[in-house]
Order: sequence, then structure tokens, then C-alpha cells
Amino acid sequence: MTSLVITIRIGLNNMLDSLAEPNIVITLGLILALGIIAGAKRFLDTSGILAAGIIGIIVGIGGHWTWLAILLIFLVAGSFATRWSYDEKDAMGLAEAREGARNWANVIANGGAPALVSMIAWLSSDSIIWAAPFLAAVAVASADTLASEFGVLDPRVRMIISGKHVAAGTNGGTSPTGQLAAAAGSLLISFLGCILFTTFSVGFDVDIVRVFFVISLMGWTGCQVDSILGAIFENRGLMTKGQVNMVSIAFGAAATYLFLSLV
Repeated sequence: MTSLVITIRIGLNNMLDSLAEPNIVITLGLILALGIIAGAKRFLDTSGILAAGIIGIIVGIGGHWTWLAILLIFLVAGSFATRWSYDEKDAMGLAEAREGARNWANVIANGGAPALVSMIAWLSSDSIIWAAPFLAAVAVASADTLASEFGVLDPRVRMIISGKHVAAGTNGGTSPTGQLAAAAGSLLISFLGCILFTTFSVGFDVDIVRVFFVISLMGWTGCQVDSILGAIFENRGLMTKGQVNMVSIAFGAAATYLFLSLV
């Protein structure tokens, strides 16, 4: 009971710190910008915008406005990748529905784990230690999205487990283009996140080169976990695409936390 009270007290103190100027003002501004841009550019449908707004509040208050900024960068990068050669992907039957506008389920699948990390940070006595796991979670989401959207255009697809040739778009299939896109997606989030966090997040005093490489590696590795889960479970109907995404993204966050804590 005592530990629960202490945890709640820590969470309230962290929340009050997050609500302090200018964090809450910038957070609300970013959420407003998210809604306007996502709606105008059709990055998200109405349900997706509402879900993103809720996640944005959790991330901005539980973590920091820079954490939310990283999610916005992922949204823009992922939407750009989705729209890339959209007609070609549509002709193949592999394009995202609604001309690429993501709905609430996709937002939760990709943003649920980062939001959970933000909530854990809010309840933690040292919330800044969760910044790197948060970045890793978004890096996995970015790696997987870019790998899927660019990799589907590459016919050199092999099943990640067996190495057999499979059709583009097959769950668990990987291609050279997809792997390069996964690395680029992870590096993008890791690089920009480290810059934002070291510049604006108070207390993010870490070996930035080490953290950058760990996050980049975990982002790419999480994408491979996504492919493995897709090959084993999604193809058998045991997991949905959203569940595979959530588990692989959570893996990236957890693995990063453990690695940086123990190594």
C-alpha cells in the first residue's frame, strides 16, 4: 500500500512538472498542428485523428513535448512512404485503404506502446531513463512502416524464416529494399530523437553516441521481430497485423531499456 501511494505521488509530481510552462503549451500546439496537418493531408481519418490526439496528450504530459514531436516526425515519414508509388501498390492490391489515410486501429497499433512507455515514465522516479526506450519504440514503428511501404515494390522477396521466394506483401517476407528502408526508418528516428532530446529535454545527459547506435539497432531488430511474428503467427491467423505491430514495438522498447540498464 505504501509503495502504491509513493508511486502515485511520484506520478502526480511528474505530471505537474509536465504541465508546467512551456511543455504543456508546446504539447497542445503540436497536437493542434497534428490534427490540422493530418486532416488536410489525409494522413489520418477522423478516428485516427482522435486517437492520435489522445496518444499525443499522454505522450506530451507523461514524457515531454519532444517525445510528441518524434511521433509527428514518424507520422509524416510514414505517410510519405505510404503515398510513394501509391498507384503502383494499389494495382498490386497492396496499397493501404482509404488512399493511405490511417484509422484509429493503426494509430493504436503503432502509438500504443510509445504511449505506454510515456505512462511508465510518468510514474517513474527517474522519468528520463525512459526516453531512450520511447525512441526505440518509435524507431521500430518507423522501420516497419518504411520497410513495408518501400519493400513491397521490390520483387526480390524471401520469407525471413525459410528463405524461400514469396510474393510481395506476404507476411514475414523481406527484400533488400525493405531492409534498407527499415534501417533508414530506424536511423531517422534515432538521429532526430537524439538531437531533440539532447537539445530540449532537461536531464537527458547520456552517452549520446552509444544511445544512438543502440536505438538504431533496436529499431531495425524490432522490424525483424515483426516479420518473424508475421510469418509464424499472422499467416496462421493467430495474431492480427495490429497485434504483431504492438508486440514488436514493445519489444524494441523493452530490449533497449534492458540493454542500456545492464550493458
